[in-house]
Amino acid sequence: MISGRLKSLVKYINVKDKVIDIGTDHALLPIYLIKNKVLKTIVIADNKETALNNGINNIKLYKLTKQIIPKLGNGLAVIDKNINTVIISGIGGQTIIKILSHPNLIYLKKIILQPSRDYLQVRKHLINKGYYIKDEEVILDKGRYYLNIVFKKGNKKYSKQALKYGPILIHKNKEYHEYLLKKQEYILKNIPKHKIVTIIKTKKEINILKKIISKIRDK
Repeated sequence: MISGRLKSLVKYINVKDKVIDIGTDHALLPIYLIKNKVLKTIVIADNKETALNNGINNIKLYKLTKQIIPKLGNGLAVIDKNINTVIISGIGGQTIIKILSHPNLIYLKKIILQPSRDYLQVRKHLINKGYYIKDEEVILDKGRYYLNIVFKKGNKKYSKQALKYGPILIHKNKEYHEYLLKKQEYILKNIPKHKIVTIIKTKKEINILKKIISKIRDK
Protein backbone atom coordinates (compact mmCIF):
# COMPACT_ATOMS: atom_id res chain seq x y z
CA MET A 1 0.00 0.00 0.00
CA ILE A 2 2.72 2.47 0.95
CA SER A 3 5.81 3.18 -1.18
CA GLY A 4 9.36 2.81 0.06
CA ARG A 5 9.98 6.55 -0.19
CA LEU A 6 6.99 7.33 2.06
CA LYS A 7 7.76 4.52 4.50
CA SER A 8 11.28 5.93 4.91
CA LEU A 9 9.76 8.96 6.67
CA VAL A 10 8.11 6.91 9.42
CA LYS A 11 11.24 6.55 11.56
CA TYR A 12 11.42 10.31 12.10
CA ILE A 13 8.03 10.39 13.83
CA ASN A 14 7.13 9.42 17.40
CA VAL A 15 3.87 9.21 19.30
CA LYS A 16 4.42 12.55 21.07
CA ASP A 17 4.57 14.47 17.78
CA LYS A 18 1.50 16.51 16.81
CA VAL A 19 1.69 16.14 13.06
CA ILE A 20 0.29 17.72 9.93
CA ASP A 21 0.95 16.13 6.53
CA ILE A 22 0.82 18.90 3.92
CA GLY A 23 0.12 18.00 0.30
CA THR A 24 -1.12 14.64 1.52
CA ASP A 25 -2.99 13.67 -1.68
CA HIS A 26 -4.24 10.09 -1.07
CA ALA A 27 -3.30 10.20 2.65
CA LEU A 28 -1.33 6.96 2.37
CA LEU A 29 1.36 7.95 4.88
CA PRO A 30 -1.12 9.21 7.54
CA ILE A 31 -3.18 6.03 7.18
CA TYR A 32 -0.02 3.94 7.65
CA LEU A 33 0.99 5.95 10.73
CA ILE A 34 -2.39 5.46 12.40
CA LYS A 35 -2.86 1.81 11.47
CA ASN A 36 0.63 0.95 12.76
CA LYS A 37 0.05 2.93 15.99
CA VAL A 38 2.90 5.35 15.36
CA LEU A 39 0.45 8.19 16.00
CA LYS A 40 -2.97 8.40 17.62
CA THR A 41 -4.15 11.31 15.48
CA ILE A 42 -2.85 13.33 12.53
CA VAL A 43 -4.00 16.33 10.49
CA ILE A 44 -3.82 16.23 6.69
CA ALA A 45 -3.97 19.30 4.46
CA ASP A 46 -4.08 20.22 0.81
CA ASN A 47 -4.93 23.45 -1.00
CA LYS A 48 -6.70 21.56 -3.77
CA GLU A 49 -10.14 20.20 -2.94
CA THR A 50 -9.90 17.33 -5.45
CA ALA A 51 -6.60 16.14 -3.97
CA LEU A 52 -7.92 16.42 -0.41
CA ASN A 53 -11.01 14.44 -1.36
CA ASN A 54 -8.75 11.61 -2.56
CA GLY A 55 -7.36 11.44 0.95
CA ILE A 56 -10.79 11.72 2.59
CA ASN A 57 -12.09 8.82 0.50
CA ASN A 58 -9.20 6.62 1.64
CA ILE A 59 -9.69 7.67 5.27
CA LYS A 60 -13.34 6.62 5.06
CA LEU A 61 -12.34 3.37 3.39
CA TYR A 62 -10.10 2.48 6.35
CA LYS A 63 -12.60 3.86 8.88
CA LEU A 64 -10.13 6.36 10.33
CA THR A 65 -12.26 9.52 10.22
CA LYS A 66 -11.85 10.09 13.98
CA GLN A 67 -8.04 9.83 13.90
CA ILE A 68 -7.22 11.64 10.64
CA ILE A 69 -8.52 15.21 10.37
CA PRO A 70 -8.61 16.75 6.87
CA LYS A 71 -8.22 20.51 6.32
CA LEU A 72 -8.52 22.44 3.07
CA GLY A 73 -6.10 25.35 2.92
CA ASN A 74 -2.67 26.72 2.13
CA GLY A 75 -0.16 24.74 4.16
CA LEU A 76 0.69 26.20 7.55
CA ALA A 77 -2.27 28.59 7.38
CA VAL A 78 -4.51 25.78 8.71
CA ILE A 79 -2.46 25.02 11.86
CA ASP A 80 -2.20 26.45 15.37
CA LYS A 81 0.01 25.87 18.42
CA ASN A 82 -1.38 22.34 18.82
CA ILE A 83 0.73 21.22 15.84
CA ASN A 84 4.49 20.91 16.37
CA THR A 85 5.60 18.71 13.44
CA VAL A 86 5.10 18.95 9.69
CA ILE A 87 5.66 16.42 6.91
CA ILE A 88 5.98 17.62 3.31
CA SER A 89 7.00 15.12 0.65
CA GLY A 90 7.05 14.88 -3.13
CA ILE A 91 6.97 18.66 -3.67
CA GLY A 92 9.59 20.95 -5.23
CA GLY A 93 11.91 22.87 -2.94
CA GLN A 94 10.67 26.32 -3.96
CA THR A 95 7.08 25.34 -3.18
CA ILE A 96 8.21 23.97 0.19
CA ILE A 97 9.93 27.28 0.93
CA LYS A 98 6.70 29.16 0.14
CA ILE A 99 4.73 26.86 2.44
CA LEU A 100 7.26 27.28 5.27
CA SER A 101 7.39 31.07 4.90
CA HIS A 102 4.06 31.39 6.74
CA PRO A 103 4.15 33.05 10.23
CA ASN A 104 2.77 29.82 11.77
CA LEU A 105 6.21 28.28 11.22
CA ILE A 106 6.96 29.42 14.80
CA TYR A 107 4.82 26.55 16.14
CA LEU A 108 6.96 23.85 14.53
CA LYS A 109 9.67 22.06 16.48
CA LYS A 110 10.29 19.40 13.83
CA ILE A 111 10.14 19.63 10.03
CA ILE A 112 10.31 16.43 7.97
CA LEU A 113 10.89 17.05 4.27
CA GLN A 114 11.32 15.05 1.09
CA PRO A 115 11.83 17.77 -1.56
CA SER A 116 12.09 16.77 -5.21
CA ARG A 117 14.74 19.44 -5.95
CA ASP A 118 16.35 22.71 -4.73
CA TYR A 119 17.85 21.08 -1.63
CA LEU A 120 20.40 23.87 -1.07
CA GLN A 121 17.72 26.56 -1.06
CA VAL A 122 15.57 24.55 1.38
CA ARG A 123 18.51 24.07 3.77
CA LYS A 124 19.43 27.76 3.62
CA HIS A 125 15.86 28.93 4.20
CA LEU A 126 15.25 26.85 7.31
CA ILE A 127 18.67 27.47 8.83
CA ASN A 128 18.00 31.20 8.46
CA LYS A 129 14.67 30.64 10.24
CA GLY A 130 16.32 29.10 13.31
CA TYR A 131 16.44 25.38 12.55
CA TYR A 132 19.32 22.92 12.25
CA ILE A 133 19.65 19.69 10.28
CA LYS A 134 18.96 16.77 12.59
CA ASP A 135 19.11 13.99 10.01
CA GLU A 136 19.45 13.34 6.28
CA GLU A 137 19.15 10.26 4.14
CA VAL A 138 19.02 9.29 0.47
CA ILE A 139 16.46 6.61 -0.37
CA LEU A 140 16.50 4.45 -3.49
CA ASP A 141 12.96 3.40 -4.38
CA LYS A 142 12.04 1.75 -7.68
CA GLY A 143 15.15 3.05 -9.42
CA ARG A 144 14.76 6.66 -8.24
CA TYR A 145 16.63 8.56 -5.53
CA TYR A 146 14.79 10.58 -2.89
CA LEU A 147 16.28 12.86 -0.26
CA ASN A 148 14.92 13.09 3.30
CA ILE A 149 15.91 16.09 5.44
CA VAL A 150 14.80 16.51 9.05
CA PHE A 151 15.08 19.92 10.73
CA LYS A 152 14.68 20.74 14.42
CA LYS A 153 14.58 24.01 16.34
CA GLY A 154 18.07 25.28 17.10
CA ASN A 155 21.09 26.96 15.60
CA LYS A 156 24.19 25.54 13.92
CA LYS A 157 26.72 26.96 11.50
CA TYR A 158 27.44 25.15 8.22
CA SER A 159 30.02 25.54 5.48
CA LYS A 160 28.93 26.25 1.90
CA GLN A 161 29.90 22.70 0.95
CA ALA A 162 27.87 21.21 3.80
CA LEU A 163 24.81 23.23 2.80
CA LYS A 164 25.12 22.17 -0.81
CA TYR A 165 25.72 18.45 -0.31
CA GLY A 166 24.27 17.91 3.17
CA PRO A 167 26.29 18.10 6.43
CA ILE A 168 25.26 14.57 7.43
CA LEU A 169 25.14 12.96 4.00
CA ILE A 170 28.78 13.70 3.17
CA HIS A 171 29.81 11.43 6.06
CA LYS A 172 27.52 8.46 5.46
CA ASN A 173 25.00 6.72 3.22
CA LYS A 174 25.93 4.21 0.51
CA GLU A 175 22.94 5.30 -1.60
CA TYR A 176 24.20 8.89 -1.57
CA HIS A 177 27.62 7.68 -2.69
CA GLU A 178 25.99 5.96 -5.66
CA TYR A 179 23.91 9.06 -6.39
CA LEU A 180 27.03 11.25 -6.52
CA LEU A 181 28.76 8.81 -8.86
CA LYS A 182 25.79 8.84 -11.22
CA LYS A 183 25.65 12.63 -11.09
CA GLN A 184 29.36 12.80 -11.91
CA GLU A 185 28.90 10.40 -14.85
CA TYR A 186 26.03 12.53 -16.15
CA ILE A 187 28.10 15.73 -15.95
CA LEU A 188 31.07 14.14 -17.73
CA LYS A 189 28.83 12.74 -20.46
CA ASN A 190 27.25 16.13 -21.15
CA ILE A 191 30.30 18.41 -20.98
CA PRO A 192 30.71 18.61 -24.82
CA LYS A 193 27.18 20.03 -25.09
CA HIS A 194 27.96 23.06 -22.91
CA LYS A 195 29.66 26.37 -23.60
CA ILE A 196 33.25 27.02 -22.44
CA VAL A 197 32.16 29.06 -19.37
CA THR A 198 29.80 26.28 -18.34
CA ILE A 199 32.59 23.71 -18.78
CA ILE A 200 34.83 25.55 -16.31
CA LYS A 201 32.06 25.66 -13.70
CA THR A 202 31.20 22.04 -14.34
CA LYS A 203 34.81 20.88 -13.89
CA LYS A 204 34.90 22.66 -10.53
CA GLU A 205 31.71 20.83 -9.60
CA ILE A 206 33.29 17.50 -10.57
CA ASN A 207 36.36 18.18 -8.38
CA ILE A 208 34.11 18.84 -5.37
CA LEU A 209 32.18 15.65 -6.02
CA LYS A 210 35.42 13.66 -6.29
CA LYS A 211 36.60 14.97 -2.90
CA ILE A 212 33.31 14.02 -1.23
CA ILE A 213 33.26 10.58 -2.84
CA SER A 214 36.85 10.03 -1.71
CA LYS A 215 35.88 10.86 1.89
CA ILE A 216 32.97 8.42 1.79
CA ARG A 217 35.14 5.63 0.36
CA ASP A 218 37.65 6.11 3.17
CA LYS A 219 34.99 5.54 5.85
